[in-house]
Amino acid sequence: MKIAIIGGGAAGFFAAIAAKENYPEADVVIFEKSQKLLSKVKMSGGGRCNVTNACDSIDELCKAYPRGGRSLKKAFYIFILVQYAR
Repeated sequence: MKIAIIGGGAAGFFAAIAAKENYPEADVVIFEKSQKLLSKVKMSGGGRCNVTNACDSIDELCKAYPRGGRSLKKAFYIFILVQYAR
């Protein structure tokens, strides 16, 4: 089996990993139009992609993401308010 993944971003890489996990014998190839794979992942958060995975509080998140801490804090508080309003 041959599997082609279009796009060398985070979703493309996760799709390739999932394909190999489910079909270990398959040939999996990632096609990306630019010269840099995972470029958006690298630039998101200065290389700190998905900082929320390791944070227990909103304040801790803001300390881990200093360039956007205020915006994140506001967005997370709004998200929490909307979740509890349901």
